[in-house]
Amino acid sequence: MKRLYYLFSGTDQAKNISRDLQSAGISYGQLHFMAKNNLSLNQANLHTTSLLEERDLQHKGAYGSIIGLGSGLLVAFYLLAVEFQGQLNMSLFFGICIIFTCFGAWAGGMLGISSENFHLARFHDALEDGDTLLMLDTYSEREESKAKALMHHQHLEAKYEGEDENVRLIF
Repeated sequence: MKRLYYLFSGTDQAKNISRDLQSAGISYGQLHFMAKNNLSLNQANLHTTSLLEERDLQHKGAYGSIIGLGSGLLVAFYLLAVEFQGQLNMSLFFGICIIFTCFGAWAGGMLGISSENFHLARFHDALEDGDTLLMLDTYSEREESKAKALMHHQHLEAKYEGEDENVRLIF
């Protein structure tokens, strides 16, 4: 899957872009609009971004769980080698690792929910200035080329800002 990014101003353009892309065969769920205030986009019945798309919850949560697992392994090996002299029960060993991993995922998630998605950080200033961001998910080369051609020919007000490959949500 590829995610294409376009910046433009105004909700009226967003409605026109959404209508034209849906007429071309792009589904409603593949269009994700984001603005500083999504209220006007919601009132226009446009598909806006979710909390998981706006925040860095998954990214930082995954890093937190990796750090937590590493810390849990270190603590469990320390207990196994030093405190219990090799007599540590394996279920306790794995339990320690799981507890540390869960704590790391929770701590990373708390950091992630308070920071913007790292994919969207480059658009921060434009969104603050009142622009609207369209994130368009494409699932095939044909769909991608059709969407790019439509945007290039019919919506010159939308500036192409690049793409990301394999952008997926865990949930």
